[in-house]
Amino acid sequence: MPSKNAANQLVHEQSPYLLQHAHNPVLWHAWTDEAFAKAQKEDKPVFVSIGYATCHWCHVMAHESFEDETVAAFLNEHFISIKVDREERPDVDAICMDVCQSLTGHGGWPLSIMMDADRRPFFAGTYYPRHSRGNHLGFLDLLQRLCSVWQTDRKRVLDTAREITNSLSEQAARDFRGDVPADIMDIIADHHRRMFDDVHGGFSVKPKFPSPHHLLLLLRIAHATDDKGLIAMVCTTLDAMRAGGVYDHVGFGFHRYSTDREWLVPHFEKMLYDQAMLMMAYTEAWQLTKDELYRTVVLELADFLKREMTSSDGSFYTAQDADSEGVEGKFYVWSYEELSELSPELLSILNIRVDGNFHDEATGNAVDLNIPHVNMSRLRELVVNKEWNHQRLVLYTKRASRVWPLTDDKVLTDWNGLMIGALARAGRALNNEMLTSMAERAYGAIPHPIQFHRTRNGNSSIAPMLDDHAMIGWAGLELYQSTSDSQYLRDALANADVILDNYADETGALFSVTRDVVDIPIRQKQGYDGAYPCGNSMSALLFVGLGAITNEQRLRDAARACVTTYGSSLARSAPGYCMLLCAWDTISNGSSEIVFNGVFEAPFIAEARRRIFASYQPRAYFVHRPRNDEDATLLQNSSYPFDLSSVDSVLICNDYVCELPITDIDLISD
Repeated sequence: MPSKNAANQLVHEQSPYLLQHAHNPVLWHAWTDEAFAKAQKEDKPVFVSIGYATCHWCHVMAHESFEDETVAAFLNEHFISIKVDREERPDVDAICMDVCQSLTGHGGWPLSIMMDADRRPFFAGTYYPRHSRGNHLGFLDLLQRLCSVWQTDRKRVLDTAREITNSLSEQAARDFRGDVPADIMDIIADHHRRMFDDVHGGFSVKPKFPSPHHLLLLLRIAHATDDKGLIAMVCTTLDAMRAGGVYDHVGFGFHRYSTDREWLVPHFEKMLYDQAMLMMAYTEAWQLTKDELYRTVVLELADFLKREMTSSDGSFYTAQDADSEGVEGKFYVWSYEELSELSPELLSILNIRVDGNFHDEATGNAVDLNIPHVNMSRLRELVVNKEWNHQRLVLYTKRASRVWPLTDDKVLTDWNGLMIGALARAGRALNNEMLTSMAERAYGAIPHPIQFHRTRNGNSSIAPMLDDHAMIGWAGLELYQSTSDSQYLRDALANADVILDNYADETGALFSVTRDVVDIPIRQKQGYDGAYPCGNSMSALLFVGLGAITNEQRLRDAARACVTTYGSSLARSAPGYCMLLCAWDTISNGSSEIVFNGVFEAPFIAEARRRIFASYQPRAYFVHRPRNDEDATLLQNSSYPFDLSSVDSVLICNDYVCELPITDIDLISD
């Protein structure tokens, strides 16, 4: 960051991404009313640049263009420039990404958008190099052309802006309601069978993303249909990811995605949401298969989180950068000499070579460096290898002396909710108090939208979004089931109420923001699950669970509406809605309620919990005997036959019809 430049308006922001640009020669503004008012007053177009702190190509464009005095001078004279952290303002990002994909057929970050002073986009693109080369238009040349059009053909610019905004409005108003196809799960299974890479795992050629919500849905389908082939596909994929370079074998944690078919060369950034969703996938795979490798991966992910992604108060950071010292992956790769102290056996298992073991993604040229990875056939051998478990710590210490990648220390309520829920699930499945404790500590530390009406690092100018309420509400639901503490259930119900009161339209479809948010041109709805589940899908899971536990029909109806709102889209592109379909699996087949009728810590109840939680029951929800009359009111509609005078027991219920109480622990299997 050039220190010679005076600070611009971003110096007052909290986002690490915006602060990265606070000393650019570009006179950046944040996304504020003042910035657009300035554009109106000075009759200038608005350049909006969207990215995030750990984005490699955002860094490249910043170094090439935003730190360049000539580019900055042109921007400052002819445009009002705004920087947006897409993780801080996903609503702004979603609108701009839709525009970019509509106009160009692709998207990505950095996202480069031109708007008028009324926040109406009229041009969109992604990364632009500083200089034009071949068919690639350079950024300064682009700015000069756009400036010329703005000055000489304003009517065409404003007509385009009006047309794009009208198109966005029409899209937001579209009705996608419809019946969910009866064979939707067959469609999902068939799609993944066709796409499956039976050599390297995963469901594409390259690049390969983890897509754990696809794996979660496939496990449900496989369990319901006793399809061992689907289970094998999921397990092969989980094994391949843990074996490949997409996993950090030295420090643990998953990188964002693999650039190749073999899961070898990753895009090296680490995202909190990937750790959360993959922890869920490995947890459920362990429940179904009891393969100890999957338990190990869950504990390794928790270890990584504690060491590198947890703040002093227990909340979780957003991401770690791919770059260090301006080079992607430099922190994670090794020369042969640096690893030469490993035994020949370990060098062989980890595929370490004198001349390196991977090729540069951009050039295809061999690189004389190594990414530790292991063939799937030797994965379990490596995990239990005592020498490796010792040498890994030695290498971690050696690596720690390098220049570390940036950690984006924003605390996002929604991503924390995903991580907390995953830890709560893992804690009860593996009977691991450490995991549950991490979840509870983080839950107590993060900003809660229902309490503070703010989120994302305490910035009060940013209103809570659907994702915040849905994901932290779901986290509360998971923590209640793991701990029996009814305060978590209260919080989950409160978030559900806020969603229904402030985010739903008359059909039950959910907007991403409330009607009070007026600094974006369009209130959008989003049902598609991208790299992580969207707010609509997580709301559906929240409503399903709360409806099962409390027997409130309004919550069951809300869950169904989340799915049927996108019924016609499901018929066309079902694989884009895998997390939503996890909720539909329970809605369409019914839930079971497993009731622990006894004191939480009582020996029988504790052992019953251990056995039941270890089993794979994706449609089951867990209910605990209320601790007092106030807690009992939360379950007043459910009519569970709690009997405080009876011996401790477990009740298995379906639609609130319960089987005879189980009082013999030997009748409960793991």
